Amino acid sequence: MAGDLEDFLKRAAERRAQKQQQAGGGGAGGGRPARPAPKPRPKPEYTEAKRERQVRQRYEEPIPVAELVEPVNPLAEQQRKLAESKKKAAEAREKLAQQQRDIHEPQQTDRGVISIAGGSPAEQLLDLIQRPGGLQQAFLLREILERPEDRW
Repeated sequence: MAGDLEDFLKRAAERRAQKQQQAGGGGAGGGRPARPAPKPRPKPEYTEAKRERQVRQRYEEPIPVAELVEPVNPLAEQQRKLAESKKKAAEAREKLAQQQRDIHEPQQTDRGVISIAGGSPAEQLLDLIQRPGGLQQAFLLREILERPEDRW
């Protein structure tokens, strides 16, 4: 681009010089003065603008990585499996024990009602009254068993 600008300025200077010669000394020679031969244009020192702006993407080859495989010790593998099975057996025993405790012990349901498996009705009633919220349950039970007909 700098070379093009220099060429343009040189040609403009040559034209001005020719115009001055024609205006000042046009009658002496009878004709036009011979124009000097144009200089050969030097090759531009820059490359094409479109090519300069192109960005080439680098292709990166994946680096092969060797897979490390540890040697398998059959004895250690057996011991690991045995430990896993012992752990699962212990969990199963604990689950069974919890289920047996749930069966033999009184349970409290979602609404706070307590179910008692054994004992006479009097013992159950005393147990119900002694528990927190048991007196409230006893009044509710009385309302259910003896319907208040005067309010109907």
